[in-house]
Parts: sequence; C-alpha cells; structure tokens
Amino acid sequence: MIKVMALACLLAVSVSGLNHSPKHQSSFLQSAISRGEKPSGEAMGAVSPVSTTLKCIINLTIQYLVVYTVLSLVRTYHDISGSPRGKLEQTLKTAAMTVNFAAPLCVLFIGCRMRVLWLTQGTGNPPEWVQYCMLGCAYAVLATTLTVCVIPVFTGADPKINEKSGVLEDENPFKNNILAYAFTALRYLCLIGLYGGFAGVCYGIIMFEPPKGTWEGEIPPVSPAVACTMNMSIQFLAVYFLAQVARSYSQLTGQKTTKFESVMEQAAFTVNMAPMLCILFLGARMRALQMDPINGAPQRWAQNCFYMCTYALMANTLLAILVPLVMNGEAKFDDKGLGDVQFEVQHKMLGTCLTILRFVIMLSIYGGFTAVIYSIFTIEHPDGAEKTPPISPTMQCVINLTVQFFFVYGILWVFITLQTFNVNLPGMSNLMNAMEAARATVQYAPMLAILFVGTRMRALQITQNKGAPQGWAQDGMYCATWAVAIQFWMCLAMMFFSSKIETDEDGNVKNVFDNMIGVWTVTIIKYLGLLLLYGGVITVITSIFLITKENANGRGSMPLVSDASNTLGGPPPGANDGAETVNDTVSF
Repeated sequence: MIKVMALACLLAVSVSGLNHSPKHQSSFLQSAISRGEKPSGEAMGAVSPVSTTLKCIINLTIQYLVVYTVLSLVRTYHDISGSPRGKLEQTLKTAAMTVNFAAPLCVLFIGCRMRVLWLTQGTGNPPEWVQYCMLGCAYAVLATTLTVCVIPVFTGADPKINEKSGVLEDENPFKNNILAYAFTALRYLCLIGLYGGFAGVCYGIIMFEPPKGTWEGEIPPVSPAVACTMNMSIQFLAVYFLAQVARSYSQLTGQKTTKFESVMEQAAFTVNMAPMLCILFLGARMRALQMDPINGAPQRWAQNCFYMCTYALMANTLLAILVPLVMNGEAKFDDKGLGDVQFEVQHKMLGTCLTILRFVIMLSIYGGFTAVIYSIFTIEHPDGAEKTPPISPTMQCVINLTVQFFFVYGILWVFITLQTFNVNLPGMSNLMNAMEAARATVQYAPMLAILFVGTRMRALQITQNKGAPQGWAQDGMYCATWAVAIQFWMCLAMMFFSSKIETDEDGNVKNVFDNMIGVWTVTIIKYLGLLLLYGGVITVITSIFLITKENANGRGSMPLVSDASNTLGGPPPGANDGAETVNDTVSF
C-alpha cells in the first residue's frame, strides 16, 4: 500500500509541468521588445505563469521528499516492530539513489535563471531550448525513479542500481525480450536526457545574451557565484558519469569490477557537499544584489572563498581518483559520506605530503563556507551602513539550514579525524552515532534552501523587485527550517534514553533503547517535526502558484503602488515592520 501511494505521488509530479509552455513565455518577452516596450515584469501587469525553472525545482523537490519520507517511515516501522526488512524497503532505498541528482540540478537551474534575470533586469527567461533542457533533466530523474518503483510491481524482482553511482544497471529482470529491450532503451534515454539537458543548461548560462535594450554596455561575464555553482555541478555529474562509463565498460568486457570502476564509485563521496555550497554562494550573491541591483557582488575576499571551496572540492576528488590509479596507492573513504579521504602510498614522504594536503583541503572547504556566511552578515550598502537592509526571511532560513548542514558534517569530520589519531574521548562513540543519525535529517537542507530561493526570486520578479513572498509563505519557510532542527535535536536526545546508540549502514538509529517510552517519545516528536516540515514545504509551493503583485507583501517588501493611497507611503499592512521595508529590494 505504501509503495502504491509513493508511486501515485511521483506520478502526480509529472502533471506540474504539463501546462507550461516555454515558447509562450519567450515569445511574450520578445514581442514586447519588438514593439519597443520595456517590460515591467514577466507578466506585464498580470500574474505570470510559474517559470520552467521553478516547475522543475518543484518537480525534483517533491520527488526527493516523497522518496526519502516514505523510506524513513518504512525504516521506522521495521525498527520499532522488529520485523524483517523486505523488498519494499530495498525498492525505496534504490529509488533514493536516483533522486540524489535533484540538488545539483536545481542549483544549476537557479544559477541559470539568476543570471538571466540579472541581465534582463527581471524581465526575461532563459532561451526556450534551455528551458526544455531543464525539463529533460527533471523528467529523466523522474523516469528513472518511476522505473525503479514500477519494475518490482510487475516482475516481483528488484532492479539493479549501483549504490555508489546511483544509476540503473544493464541487468534487467524482464524475461520477455521486448520488455528487456524497452528497459535498456529507457535506461539510455534517461541518461541522455539527464546529461544532455545538463550540458545544455551549462552552455545556455555561458552563451546567454539579453534582448537589445535590456542591458546597457558590455555584457558581463558569469558571476563568481554562478560560475562556482556550475563548476561544482559539473564535478558532481562528471564523477557519476565516469562511474557509469566504468560500469558499462566492465559489463562489455565481461569483468566483474575494474579498479577504475571501484575508484570512481568511491570518488562519488567527495562531491556530496557541492549542492549546499552552491546554494550558499547563490544566497550570498542575492544579498549583494540587494545592495546594488546592477553592479552588486559579494566582497572580493568572499568571492575568493567561493573559488577556494570549489577548487578544494575538485582537488579532493582528483586526488581520490589519481592516488589509486596513478600512484598505486590507496584512497580510504570515510563510511559517513562526508567527502573526507585518507591516502596511503608506499613512499613515506609522499604519504606525509598527501596527509597534509588532505587537511588543507578539508580546512579550506570548512573555512571557506564559514567566511562566506560571515560575509553575508557584514556586507554593507555602497552608500553606507545606514542604508544596509536587514537580511530577508528567505536568507535567514538559507543560512540556518546551511549552518545545520555543515555543523553536523563538521562535527562528524572532527570525530573521524580524532579516530585517525587514535584519540578516543569519553562518550565520543555515542555522540558520533547520534550525529550520524542527525546527518540523515539535514539531507533535506539543500532542497529546502533551493525552494526558498526560487520562491523569493519569483516574488521579486512579478513586483519589479519590490515584493517578497507572502507573510504566510515566509512562516512556512521558518516552519520547514525549524522542523529540520527539531529532528536534529531529537537525534541528540536519543543519548538520554540509551546507554549505547548504534546506527545501521545508512545512518538510521537501531532499536537499542533502554525503554520503550524513550523510543515512542523521540519517534513521535521526530515525526511531528516531519509533519511540520511537510506543512512548510506545501505552504511554500502553494504560495508560488498563488502569489500576485498585490499579495507579495511579506516581511521585507516595499510599499506597492496599489497600497500607496491607503498606507500614505508606509509599508503594506500585515506582517511587515517598517524598519525592514525601506531598502529590501533585489534584482537578479
């Protein structure tokens, strides 16, 4: 029954893009330009349809949340009841691997739309073919996920998915040759749709030129935030693509597993932090453009931190590949998926250098994103600190989620490092397992942050950069953000109910509590937090479809023209406070 419900939810996702026409939006803008008009917004005085970018983000967000939530429910049932884990959990676990592409794709889509809206002063859309590339990526992920869920329904067998690369294997469970060929063709169509669409969006970002009359002067290059986002997204999908190529080679040559395949599968761990870094960089640029819609940019040192994190991540991935393949060494990966790699080579001096480099890389990543967060709080308006607007609710939630995400990963990395030097502090094992359980809760953070940023971009666009998401939508953002925090604290609370915390291979806490009261208390609060998270997400998604120029007056918005006669120039009535409404405008 749960499997059917999950499948129905995934099928419903596909409806979100059927009523959207990229051609309609593109032709609308071009016709306005050709008449010599300067568009004042995407809808020219009326509420525009939801953009392709946002529809793809909503599509991928729903896929991600549905799969991981149903998987969490099934795991909890097995843990509490003590019943054996069956095919349903394995199917959902396999489906979870296919939606790991959602976050890197979404941050790339956000970066693309951010550049387009910046160059067109909030009036344009990505070219039609770029929008179709986005749709191709979103539906390629959906098709793969549906395939994983559907195959067991019709065959009773589980599809083979590589647990490291997250892609469908060539082996298929169909006895009928026609179905077998159809399955193989679908698999490669999904790969073409995913990687072809991804490449198209990257090319569109670099080559985009705004319509004449919308940008004065020479077209600027891609901003550091968007460039680093594109770089890390490429890293993410390149590693997974090479893992797939290695798997195909092994199957064509009849080998079970080649060394290159094993290395590439392990290297996939090194790019896990990329999506969260990307959305943080885009948030920092959003904050800078809040100060100066045309020339705004984060501080130069903050932009250098963008590049430091990006190339540190790249260096970590390259070393994870080259040390085993070229230096005949061994790259040992942590089993927590934190991206940390320990290198062992025969040459002692070289091994020492690689160990030092390992710490430099990880400290660069953690130090870099910490500095970026600091830059968001300290950046000032070009005309002085007195004109610096407060941080918007959207950015507050993005920063909150980022801190939660990297705090958990950072603490785990510290524990792993201490274990490397054989340091065993009292209670460290218990706390480490509790933090590992918390890591499963912060996996929602990148997708939530992406959804929030996309919602704010839509509110700004339809109000000529003066509005903000509805007050109740902002409350939904806070609910979802703090729901993640609640689940995180519940993971730590487990230590008070058990003398020993153990986790399985996926970071899920096993049923080892000393009393069932503790089990049910923590579980109930945890799932109340999950309901709060879903309520917040549904609220935000609903606001995207219901927002208008008139109701885009949440905290941080400026007075709208329609409100001026009633408010005498003051902020719109509702959730706003006057101190936050004076300068809180953004342009992309």
